[in-house]
Amino acid sequence: MSGKNPYLTAQNTLETPRQIEYRLFSSVTRALMDVRPLMGSAHPAEVAKIAYAIGWNRDVWNHLMPEVLDEANRMTKDLKVALINICIFVNKHTDKITQGQSTDVEPLIAINRNIMDGLK
Repeated sequence: MSGKNPYLTAQNTLETPRQIEYRLFSSVTRALMDVRPLMGSAHPAEVAKIAYAIGWNRDVWNHLMPEVLDEANRMTKDLKVALINICIFVNKHTDKITQGQSTDVEPLIAINRNIMDGLK
């Protein structure tokens, strides 16, 4: 048996890139919403959940940037600049959370929801 997952292959074949991006943002946003009530907790298990969710969100944004910056990408320059600025904000805000300077994941959730609305 090959190492490929036939269900994942079929799903990726049936979904457009926009649908895949929407599903990804939906999943990471759900993870952020799930840790919202845990913010500020010192319990190790809850801290781990928070770190995972905000780290995953940062990773999603950081992995988008090469695609945004790709010269072949047909987005307008203004949209590219806006997305780069959002990525910078996401990184700075995530740093504030990880450094204990903030316990507010709401801005990250709001940004992702706005992106999801644009992908619909």
